[in-house]
Amino acid sequence: MDPEAVRRSLEPTASAEEIMGSNPVGLSFYDPFVISGASIESAEHGRLLCSFVVAPRHASPAGYLRSGVTASLADQLGSAVFFCSGLHSSGVSLEISVSFVDVATVGDWMTLYLEKCLVIIFLKHLSN
Repeated sequence: MDPEAVRRSLEPTASAEEIMGSNPVGLSFYDPFVISGASIESAEHGRLLCSFVVAPRHASPAGYLRSGVTASLADQLGSAVFFCSGLHSSGVSLEISVSFVDVATVGDWMTLYLEKCLVIIFLKHLSN
């Protein structure tokens, strides 16, 4: 899959078929729910740079980004790196370790740098 196809499948305007594909085996409602709204800033062989704004649907009642959303972003968008590398399957994640340094709230801007087997997420608090 080429980087433009990855970009189109993750853009918020993507159709359900583009997000889930024609054969949605293994995908649940949760997968497109989490990654819908992620924007591809750049894609090249084996690397992906994405941005993401925390939406109310991703937050707890207190307004904080749910930790599972962060892990899901790392997992789902991390799989997209394999497609950018020309592989047609990413396999399964054997282990995901997430260290939280700060909290994200609704409206915060996140930058995700993804490379094969490495995902770094930066958080930028937006002033109101």
